[in-house]
Amino acid sequence: MKRVRKGQEPASLATYRNAVPAGTWEAMRNDAHWGGQMAYTDCRDRVLTDQGGLCAYCEIDIGGYDPLKCRIEHFHPKSDVNAAHNWALDWGNMLAVCSGGSQSALSDPTYFLKPLPENLSCDAYKDRQVQSGALTADCAGWILDPQQIFAFPCLFKVNASDGSIEPDDVACGNAPPAPDNHHASTFDLVKHTIDMLNLNCNRLMRARLVVVRAIERAKKQQRDKGFNAQQGLANLAKSYLQRPWPGFFTTIRLQIGQAAEQYLRQNNFQG
Repeated sequence: MKRVRKGQEPASLATYRNAVPAGTWEAMRNDAHWGGQMAYTDCRDRVLTDQGGLCAYCEIDIGGYDPLKCRIEHFHPKSDVNAAHNWALDWGNMLAVCSGGSQSALSDPTYFLKPLPENLSCDAYKDRQVQSGALTADCAGWILDPQQIFAFPCLFKVNASDGSIEPDDVACGNAPPAPDNHHASTFDLVKHTIDMLNLNCNRLMRARLVVVRAIERAKKQQRDKGFNAQQGLANLAKSYLQRPWPGFFTTIRLQIGQAAEQYLRQNNFQG
């Protein structure tokens, strides 16, 4: 999971919200009279662009705009529509996410297995955790909000043997305090996020492992071309870490290591 930086709110969303202040997300996407359909499309397009075409949670590439592969997730429940605040139409509450493995029509074996509960991830799994009572619906402070992750340091590490991710205890200890953290530590917050979004389901671990092995091959190719380790990694950082962000950005970042961190800092990476 990487930091998500939101761009400017679409004007069509502000227009619709002013016209229908108590409107729900579902009502907006079907409302042609007040420009709701346009607002829905604009929100979807803008948030995908802001995220570089990556799922806000697992970082699978969803940039193709296929409605079966991506959708809008409301971090705070979109059902919370009240006179004080309409979370359904709050631009800052919207994230683009993948289908979470819930669509059997998606048959790419790299990313998808049969949509059983244990293979779900991201908001599809998060919803199940909320329904079961394992996660409160207002999950702020209980799991990481991608918009509140710091650009540096990266709070995760990848196990190159199986593609799993876990909190980096050193980075979590050195990071600034996470906003509104309900856990005892940043480490616990990151661990709970991984669990509640099922980011270590077999489907995602297998996909990350493909990326890990590809980078290891790329490192060997750099050595075979005569580059020393430092220059080879610098070459890979420049090659991989350019916008639009590649799928599994954080896995790539971690596998390249300090050369990636140096490249990102030099290029003013903010998310």
